[in-house]
Amino acid sequence: MAALRRLAPIVGLSLALAPAPAFALKTDVVVLKNGDHLTGEVQQLERGHLQLKTDDLGTVEIEWDKVASVAAAAPFDLDDLSGNRYMGSLVPGPAAGQMLVVWAGRTDTVELANLVRIRRLNKRWWKRLDGSVDAGASYTSASELFKLDLSATLGWERPGYEVSANGSATLSSQPGIDETRRGSLALGYERRFEGRWVALLKGQLEQNRELGFDLRSSAAGGGGRYLVQGRSDRLLAGVGLSVNREKPVEGESTTNVEATAAVNYDRFAYDFPKVDVSVTLAGFASLNEGGRYRLELEAAFKRELVKDFYASLRGYESYDSRPATEGAAKNDYGVTFALGWSF
Repeated sequence: MAALRRLAPIVGLSLALAPAPAFALKTDVVVLKNGDHLTGEVQQLERGHLQLKTDDLGTVEIEWDKVASVAAAAPFDLDDLSGNRYMGSLVPGPAAGQMLVVWAGRTDTVELANLVRIRRLNKRWWKRLDGSVDAGASYTSASELFKLDLSATLGWERPGYEVSANGSATLSSQPGIDETRRGSLALGYERRFEGRWVALLKGQLEQNRELGFDLRSSAAGGGGRYLVQGRSDRLLAGVGLSVNREKPVEGESTTNVEATAAVNYDRFAYDFPKVDVSVTLAGFASLNEGGRYRLELEAAFKRELVKDFYASLRGYESYDSRPATEGAAKNDYGVTFALGWSF
């Protein structure tokens, strides 16, 4: 099994690059506990719902606890509550509530109730992209204060790893007052292992004149573990090292080495209206500038309005005990209401 899991990324890449037939019959079968049979193409199990693409009904979302069995010949990547990973075709199990995962002459029996994620491997690369775009703006006539907030996320997942990109920008403008800008662009990589362990890499560019720097570029690496990985919530904790280069609003650029620790909690409800709650707290302690530490807190609440469109409430708090520019503020915080689209 260990050798099979090591081969999973190679096999998955080969399948992704293989030419697709001119047409493909949707012959996967999902049997519900009430006895109904649905035929289509199983796409994924995510957040407690099985996504099935059908010819007549379009793409339907099926609550996982209502599924009795799944039969699909295509290869899939699967994760369970304990962090075990499997790869292969899906076959109804010998007993109620069980599924067989078959690959290269090996068969594993898994409990349906224990599965938290299923991903189809032979999907085109663009069909494996997930993302969202948010935009919010406000204007106060009394003070002539204009504020614009933009954010976007993009994720691409393959067997055993995920690449993500996200960016955000906040611009505030008011006559007679210096314009304030806060922006961030990050690229992340997460490699998953047995037992819910992960390796993490992240590169980031930031600007926050309120906290006294025009540009902070950083690269961080470390490891962590999903302390909770369920169908309705996830909790990830990680530690690592970060190296950054800061260009202050005033003064010379400096290089900093920091120890970092972070926790991220996500909770989601997939029935309409879909609701997502996400909270991330990260701490940084400088190893070459004694007494300096930073905290970053981000929280978001998203509620679906109509399919793929939602309203969101986002908040952030940044703290630096010793800002890059002397006399700059130590805190920067804000709350934004925005409308968004997910894909």
